Amino acid sequence: MIEMRTAKINRSPVAGAKIGDQYFPETLATIAITKKGLVVGRNLGSLNGRNVTAAKVKGLTKLEDALEARIEFCTSEARALGVAEGMTGKEALMKLQGSR
Repeated sequence: MIEMRTAKINRSPVAGAKIGDQYFPETLATIAITKKGLVVGRNLGSLNGRNVTAAKVKGLTKLEDALEARIEFCTSEARALGVAEGMTGKEALMKLQGSR
């Protein structure tokens, strides 16, 4: 499920996205995007206690960026699958898919 909405804050546009799956509500991510940055409604650190597998990278504008970016943080669940800080997003995705 992807839900997109727009709003205005101080007469400036804000784009919002809620991304998730009804079968996996613990992985829901909410993002508010503005001209100068974004606010993410999910702290990856808080996902450790929820047994969610996740990794964080910076500077994404498209999916291809996620493949080249270096992992900055990952949950203990991701670490258990072989994901580690410093590896590329592509390497992490391969680990999360069970490849290599």
